[in-house]
Amino acid sequence: MKKGLSTAAYVILTFVLVVAMGLFVPTVAEATESTFSGTVSDKTTSDIIYLSTSGGTMELKVDSNTSISGTKLVLPGTTISCSCYRGSDEYWHVSSISGTSQVGKVTLDSSTKATVTGSIAKGTSEELLYLVVDNGTMQIKMDDDTDLSGVTMLIIGKEVSVVVERGSDAYMHAVSISDVTGSSSTTTTSTSSSTSTSSSSSENTVTGTVEKGTTSSILYLSTSAGTMEFVLDLGTDASACRVLLPDQKITVSFYRGSDAWNHTSKLVNNSESASSTATLDSSTQVTITGTVDDDTDEATLHLDTNDGVMEIRLDSNTNFSKCPVLLLNKSVTVVAQRGSDAYYHAVSITSNY
Repeated sequence: MKKGLSTAAYVILTFVLVVAMGLFVPTVAEATESTFSGTVSDKTTSDIIYLSTSGGTMELKVDSNTSISGTKLVLPGTTISCSCYRGSDEYWHVSSISGTSQVGKVTLDSSTKATVTGSIAKGTSEELLYLVVDNGTMQIKMDDDTDLSGVTMLIIGKEVSVVVERGSDAYMHAVSISDVTGSSSTTTTSTSSSTSTSSSSSENTVTGTVEKGTTSSILYLSTSAGTMEFVLDLGTDASACRVLLPDQKITVSFYRGSDAWNHTSKLVNNSESASSTATLDSSTQVTITGTVDDDTDEATLHLDTNDGVMEIRLDSNTNFSKCPVLLLNKSVTVVAQRGSDAYYHAVSITSNY
């Protein structure tokens, strides 16, 4: 009898120990996912999505196997949904991204096709891609039928290769965008300090008015077909147009560069400019620094200095070699001499920008 009780007690004790041990052995549960919806913050990078949700901003890690559906636009302001799981590093990791954002359509000219490579810059939206290339930033429109099959996703800082064509709205449009693998190739966009290789296409001419925002490297021209952008570089002949001020009427001769931009070959001012025949007195030579005032025209530079606004005549022999064109509110240094007409005349002008 005692032996029977002893055996029973042993069995019961073993059962209790097994149950107790089971309570302390962790079970391996299958990772569960959660879905978060919100808008992409401008802090987002190719590694971490900062998602602004109703509960605050979440940091979600992007992995190499993250899948994308519905949209490839992971850009500031875009609304997306992220399915996430908790990783062993305590971060939320994105398993999939979905959205419905689509991009903006005009007629494209296939004869202007070119390929440019650069990195996506801040300011890029679902309609307009800002692409930083070697010598500047390009603005490229994106359309509903832009081919995004070759790119994992569009995200600020990512390097991509873009096939572009000029649209009927004068913008370059993205035909396709693809990831850049390996070493990056370079595609240069000309600025005021460089020149571009011209394409074989013949020159074109367009007339319009200068728009605000024009710089020493980019001319914004309002035309009957919309706003056009032209590169100003060392090859630009500005001898017939020394001033580029808003609302000024000019004629632009341009050609297609190998970088897919329209480059200005010649500028012509369409307003009449007075020619001076005054004799200059070299003994009165002075050097003045100031900013270009908005009353400036092709004949007279209104220079805003510390002592007030000076009127300085611009002559056909004024040396513009160090300042191809005068731009509103830009600083310049002028070497001037008094003329027989009692006005100071610009002998040479140097840009300080």
